[in-house]
Amino acid sequence: MFLPSTNIHNKQEHNTNAMIPQSPIPFQHSPALQHNNTDGTVPPVHSRSPPKLNLLQLAVLVFYNVSGGPFGIEPSIRAAGNYYTILGFIILPFIWSFPEALVTAELGSAFKSSSGGVIWVQTAFGDFPGALCGYFNWISGATDNAIYPTLFLTYLAGDAVTGITRFLYVSLLSIGLAYLNYLGLEFVGNSSIIICVIAMSPFVIMFVVGIGKVDPENWFQTPVNVTDTTGLFDDDFETAPGLLPLVSFGGILMRPFLNNMFWNLNSFDSAASFAGEVLDIKTTYPNGIFLGLGLCYFLYIIPLLIVTGATNYTQSEWVDGHLSTVASDIGGRWLGGWTILAIGISNLALFEAEMSSDAFQLMGMAEQGYLPNIFKTRSKYGTPTVGIITGTAVIVVMSLADFSQLVEILNANYAISLLMEYAAFVKLRISRKDIERPYRIPMPDWFAFFFVLPPSIAIMILLAVSSWMTYFFILMVFLASVILIAAQQISKERCWFEFDNINTRETRKEYVEITFGGQEERDALAENGIVELEPFVILPDVKKPSKPLKTKKKKQPKIPPVGFDGFAL
Repeated sequence: MFLPSTNIHNKQEHNTNAMIPQSPIPFQHSPALQHNNTDGTVPPVHSRSPPKLNLLQLAVLVFYNVSGGPFGIEPSIRAAGNYYTILGFIILPFIWSFPEALVTAELGSAFKSSSGGVIWVQTAFGDFPGALCGYFNWISGATDNAIYPTLFLTYLAGDAVTGITRFLYVSLLSIGLAYLNYLGLEFVGNSSIIICVIAMSPFVIMFVVGIGKVDPENWFQTPVNVTDTTGLFDDDFETAPGLLPLVSFGGILMRPFLNNMFWNLNSFDSAASFAGEVLDIKTTYPNGIFLGLGLCYFLYIIPLLIVTGATNYTQSEWVDGHLSTVASDIGGRWLGGWTILAIGISNLALFEAEMSSDAFQLMGMAEQGYLPNIFKTRSKYGTPTVGIITGTAVIVVMSLADFSQLVEILNANYAISLLMEYAAFVKLRISRKDIERPYRIPMPDWFAFFFVLPPSIAIMILLAVSSWMTYFFILMVFLASVILIAAQQISKERCWFEFDNINTRETRKEYVEITFGGQEERDALAENGIVELEPFVILPDVKKPSKPLKTKKKKQPKIPPVGFDGFAL
C-alpha cells in the first residue's frame, strides 16, 4: 500500500506491478491515528456514511434489478410456445443467473467497490478494458431505465396522453422518482419491499384460484411451425436480417426468445455496486444476492405454470400485457385490474433499483479515476448526487423515443460487459490468489474457466442470432467509449476537471510503504507528525512485502515501522 506524505520521501523506484486498484470502503480512523488540533481536540474525520442495507432490502433490490416479477414474459411464449418457455425458465437460470450471481457474490465481496465489474476487469486486464466494461454496462442500464416511466404512464393512461404532454408527464415522473432515489438506499430498499408485496399479490391470488383450473396438457403446447414471423412478430427491427436465420430449432423464433430470456434472467452483477453499502459483507451481501436469486426464480416459474396451465390461449395471442387478460379469466375483472396496477407500480420499483445501481456505478468509476471527482459527491443521505442527476437527464432526453424495440441492442451491450467480467473472474482466480474473498465459490481455482463456460457460450449464441443493426450499435458504443476515454486523458493532462489519479500513482514523488505495526507504533507515528493522515480506503487483502521500503527521516525519533490497511487518496 502506498501512502502519500509530505514528511517522508521514498527514494526507491516504484513497482507499478504491485499497484492494486482501490476499493471504496473508507478506513475508519481511531483517535490515535489522527492529528490533534492546537487546543488538544480531535478534528472531525470526513468519511463515508455507514452501510445501511439489510438482508431483505438487498434481496429486493437485486430482484428488481434483474426481474421485478413475471411481467414481460409474453414475448417468450409468443416466440416459443408454452412448452419451451417453461423449459427455458427452468433450465436457463442455471446457465445464466446462477453463475452470474455467484461470481458477483465472490468478486463483489472481495473488492467492495461501487464501480461493480469495472474494478474486476481493471484489476485483471488494465485500465482500458475496465473503462470499456464500465461504459458498455452503464449505457445499457441507463437506456434501459428510460423505458420504465414511459411504461408506467402507458399502463396508467394508455394512448390518451401523447406528444409534448406525454413528454412533460414522463419528465416530471422521472424527476420525482429520482428525488426519491436521492433520499437514500435504505429508503429505496424499504419502498421496494412494499411495492414487491403489492405487485406480487395478484399472483398469489392467481395461484390460489387458478391451481384447480390447471390442465397439465397446456404446458406441452409447442410452437407453430412458421417460415416467417407473420402474426407473431411484425416489427421490422425484431425481424431484421442478421448473421443467422430468424426461424430455427423446431419453430422457435430464437432471436426474440433468447433476448427476452436474457432480459429477464440477468443483471445480478448490479448488486456489486451495493457491496460497500451493506451491513455485513461476509453474510448480508452474499445471502442477499442468493435470496434475490431465489425470488427471481420462483416468481417466474410458479406464475408461469399457472397462467399457461389454467388457460389455453394460442401462441400468437400472448402479446405484451396479456397477463392482465389471463388474470381476468382466472379470477375475474377485479383481478385483471389489480394486475394492471401491479405492473404499473413494478415499473416504478424497477426504475428505482436500476437508478441506484447506475448512479453508484458512476460514483465507483470516479473513485477508480475514470470520471471527474464531482461524481464522487454524496448527498447527506449517502447517495451519489451527480450520478442520479446524470441518469435522470439521460432518461428525460430519451423519454420521447420508443425503446420497447431496443431489448436486443441493450442486451448485446450488456452481454459484452458480462463476458469481460467472466474473463476477469477466471484470471483473478488464477493470478490473484492473494486477494481476500469474504465469500468464495466452493470450487478449485482451475475449475473457474469451466464454471463460466456455459453462460459464456449461451451469450455467444445470443450475439450470433442478433441483427446487423445490433452489431452496428455495438460498434458505435465501442467508438463512443474510446472517445470518452480519450477525453478523460486529455482532461487530466489539461486539468479541466479534478480526477483521482489512482491509476497513475507512479507519477507521485512523495509516498512511502509502511508495513503493519501495533497500536503503540501507530500512536508514535501520529504524535511525531511524520505522516499527515487523510481518509483511507480498504483494499483487498494482499500478502505483505517481506521487507519494508527504506525511508529517510529528518531528525525524527526512532520509531518502529508501522502500517495501514489502505492508502490515502
